[in-house]
Amino acid sequence: MRRYLAPAMAGLFAGVDTLGSGIAFATLLFPASLASGLGTGVGVILVSAAILALVLAWRSTCPNGIPLVQETSIAILASAIAGLMPALTALPPDIRLYTILAVLGTSTAVTGLLFWVFGSLRLGTLVRFLPYPVIAGFLAGSGWLLVEGGLMMITGQHSLLASLYHLPDLLVQAKLMPAILFAITMLVALRRSSHPMVASGIMLGSGLLFYAILAATGISTEQARSWAWLPTVPGDDSISMPNPLTVLSKADWLMVGTVIPAMISAALLNMLGLLLNLSGLELAQGREIDTNAELRTSGLANLLAGGVGGAAGYIGLGVTLLAERMGATGRSAGVATAIVILAGVTWASSLAAAMPSFLSGGLMLFLGLELLLEWLVAARRTLPRRDWMIIVAILITTATTGFLTGLGLGLAISVVLFVYTYSRQPVIRLIADGRTLRSTVDRAPAATHTLNEQGGQILILRLQGYLFFGTVEQVVSQIRTRLIPTDGSMRPVFLVLDFRHASGIDSAAASGFARICGLASSSGTDVIFSHLAPEIQNALHRSGIRADSATDLDHALEACENALLARYGDLRHDTLPVAGHLQDLIGSHPRLPDMVSAMTRRSLAPGDVLIRTGETADELYLLASGQVKVQVTLADGRPIRLRTMTAGAIVGEIAQYLGGRRTADVIVETPTTVYCLSRQHLLHLEQADCHLALLFHRLLAVTMAEKLVLANRQIQSLQQG
Repeated sequence: MRRYLAPAMAGLFAGVDTLGSGIAFATLLFPASLASGLGTGVGVILVSAAILALVLAWRSTCPNGIPLVQETSIAILASAIAGLMPALTALPPDIRLYTILAVLGTSTAVTGLLFWVFGSLRLGTLVRFLPYPVIAGFLAGSGWLLVEGGLMMITGQHSLLASLYHLPDLLVQAKLMPAILFAITMLVALRRSSHPMVASGIMLGSGLLFYAILAATGISTEQARSWAWLPTVPGDDSISMPNPLTVLSKADWLMVGTVIPAMISAALLNMLGLLLNLSGLELAQGREIDTNAELRTSGLANLLAGGVGGAAGYIGLGVTLLAERMGATGRSAGVATAIVILAGVTWASSLAAAMPSFLSGGLMLFLGLELLLEWLVAARRTLPRRDWMIIVAILITTATTGFLTGLGLGLAISVVLFVYTYSRQPVIRLIADGRTLRSTVDRAPAATHTLNEQGGQILILRLQGYLFFGTVEQVVSQIRTRLIPTDGSMRPVFLVLDFRHASGIDSAAASGFARICGLASSSGTDVIFSHLAPEIQNALHRSGIRADSATDLDHALEACENALLARYGDLRHDTLPVAGHLQDLIGSHPRLPDMVSAMTRRSLAPGDVLIRTGETADELYLLASGQVKVQVTLADGRPIRLRTMTAGAIVGEIAQYLGGRRTADVIVETPTTVYCLSRQHLLHLEQADCHLALLFHRLLAVTMAEKLVLANRQIQSLQQG
């Protein structure tokens, strides 16, 4: 029993609420001077609501989803129609009706088409990137236009100034005061309770109170209608749905065309509202909803609703969650809602004629005040001042020039602020020089000493993030300052720009690097680019910069270091005798020749493997001449260079102490001579010649200490960067 009762009750609840809101929405679109079409307006809105309910019950990815005709789009169109009032009242009654229905139906069709296109292209998530202050400002602007439209509806005037001018009129005040009281009551009540029947109950109670006052004062309904306190709905109580072909042929489409900006605004807000509701349902129900599929389904439903001249709508958050709490989890809740709505269409015309005019104006005031309180007043407490000022700017612009201008201004302000904020984000990840940031080449002590003294001539900048016209100036400014130092520091001979952590550049940034190359050239500095992604390299090429995409930072630093060592004559270490390398490492000592004699000499050719991964670590090596590289092989077979070692370097000293297995390969790159000392021989020397063994331990300690000092410098440089 519960299986059928729950969806039936949910449908009854949602259907009755839709009947009340449908009549209220129709009174917004057909105020007193247009009341001749009120009955038909109520009919098309309710029929379109039934179509929405049936289509979503058929195909929605949220089975118990119940759609609602959305007040936001109705409010926007009501404001637009209010602006057309002078032209509309000049039209014959039937043309006037068909024109308003064409505005309503076309707007709904535009919404449906937008839904369907975005869903088909799987672009549903893009709307969520609209900046929050723009959304809030647009909603606040909608609130102002609703308040303005409500005042114009109550006074029967066509502009805000004219409405203010007629406020002293007693008949106007007789509608204005109850409308304001009704709006305030709705605000207070709905802030205390979110029950869907609260709004309908207040509207019903306000209507009954109105008729009670008429009876108590002896004012007849005919007199109240002549004073425009009640709408005039000609014809009988039946609803006659318009023929779509008749609407197409008789509507004033030039006048409809003037409302296109409002239609686009309504469509955008509807799509945003649908996506926000879907996000809320995902969170509340704890399950994922296919946003793009829901856009396509809602698009189809709105296209069908627009075909009968109906209003736009989509799945409602509150009513769907209420249906779930009532136990309605299947598609029958939507079907039940449609049945209740269609059954109520029979009495819609009578209900519309009996609704007091102050209710439609008060409802418009309530909706406008609600938006203003939520998105202007309450937002001031939760948003930063800058974001809140964007809302105020959009509100003022919307109030003075219209929706699309306000939206455009909001987007423009957001873009400018985004560029300003992002341009202040650091795009220079690290600034270092060749004294603190070295290549992975292990060099002889003399060469290391030279680089410690002259490495300041290598300037390294590691860049990060996306480089564009707003951020590249940070790089230009830093380099300009350092190319011509005023603090007595070394003038850079080499400038290394590392793009490993840069995600991309635009044409303005590429032009900025062309400026950097010009500045460097005028100061005699060579520029080297490293870790260039293909798209960054292409952007630089288009700016006239020829850079090698294969260069990485390690090889760039190695090339700069070799150039400095060649310039300062410190490449001689490759021809030093072995004893000379030992002297550079531990200083002069009479037993240096004995150290050489204790080691075994080996000659190796390029490509030979000095150390192989997985071997037992039982030897250390002193490179007398040549060059080797330390590399590991990745799982996909690609070799990665870890270090390069030249004459005078010690290889395997850590393994000499720790033992275990080798963790990397050491490959000979040039004809190389090495001197080897095994672990067993060192242990033997500790017993047979402890003084000589002490010299070897001193050699290993000095080597590891120098590597530790260099590592500490690099870590400190990274922390400072």
